[in-house]
Amino acid sequence: MTPTEVLSEIQKLPLNDVRQVANKVTNYLREQEQATLTAEEIEAREDEFERYLLAKGIISNIPTRDETDEDDNFEPIEFEGEPLSEMIIRERR
Repeated sequence: MTPTEVLSEIQKLPLNDVRQVANKVTNYLREQEQATLTAEEIEAREDEFERYLLAKGIISNIPTRDETDEDDNFEPIEFEGEPLSEMIIRERR
């Protein structure tokens, strides 16, 4: 199917369905783009985003990145009682 044929079919759909198609295509493109980005490109995008947040005043400074900030050493805190996720599900009912 050609892009023109796909677009022709999409135009036949109700507006809500067109929005769903648009969202799915956007998500697909993001996933594909993310899969092809190098580590340097990802870091450059993160830097650009941090500069954007700083310029908008959302953050007051750009935190330094430490190579040890990785989640490799993450250990959850153990506590007594019901897990938070189960509490949220129960409260939403």
